[in-house]
Amino acid sequence: MTLREHVTNAAKRLQQAGINDSEAFADAELLARHVLDWDRSTYLVRNHEAPPQTFDTAYKKTIKRRTAREPVSLITEEREFWGLKFSVKPGVLIPRPETELIIETAINLFPDRTKAELSIADIGTGSGCLAVALALEFPQSIVNALDTSAIALRIAQQNCILHSVSDRVTLVENNFKDWLSTRNRPPYELDLIVANLPYIPQSAIKTLSPEVRMYEPYCALDGGPDGLFLLRQLLKVAPNCLTVEGFLLIEIGNGQAQKLEQAVESIPNLVFRGFRTDLQGISRTAIIERSSPS
Repeated sequence: MTLREHVTNAAKRLQQAGINDSEAFADAELLARHVLDWDRSTYLVRNHEAPPQTFDTAYKKTIKRRTAREPVSLITEEREFWGLKFSVKPGVLIPRPETELIIETAINLFPDRTKAELSIADIGTGSGCLAVALALEFPQSIVNALDTSAIALRIAQQNCILHSVSDRVTLVENNFKDWLSTRNRPPYELDLIVANLPYIPQSAIKTLSPEVRMYEPYCALDGGPDGLFLLRQLLKVAPNCLTVEGFLLIEIGNGQAQKLEQAVESIPNLVFRGFRTDLQGISRTAIIERSSPS
């Protein structure tokens, strides 16, 4: 049996498990390449060949895990974000493409990247994808990456080492409310705060795909009754920590834009500057600025 036939048969198994056609074929191929340690070019050139004898057993194990709806990224233990490879394991949220909007927005706000000596905080760092990407895009920056999960911080540390930014990214095991409340001496010292905090309404978690609902940490999903519980807390403490004309960039979910904008308007010294939308037209990244004292 050729490799292509193995992949076709595996894709059919994934379809039977409820995975849509295009995703099933893409996942079957990706997992085959993972087992073989091949890039896509090698696969396309050699998929008409019979795979090595050791392939079948290892491949069947990965397909079995995927039919149980385990995310591909947890099977391969890696995920691409911002063109970079990140280690991903159970205990962290898998990085999503829409979160890259935070990086794009930061670059637009601070275009002189090579000279910008920014003090940055990444709230709820998870795998560390935002902290690492920002440290690479702003090579003069110092980044504090917070999470309450020791497991997540161990994975973030691996990614900092992988991308050689450990000297500029400090990992902090703490909740943002306590940590930010100690940052007001001296006052207003952060130029940029980024946050991809939990924003799924509690009632909606049960409707999420099995890949998310069963395999990603509940604490990284649960945003309270309307999804904005933690984000409202962050808005309250952020003004005391941002420099004047410093920015807070927050990721939100579908249908939350109006409520978030209203929440920002209720906080003195914060000014809502708009949203960046994702490819589906969803307002995804909120841009919030600390205004000058009146």
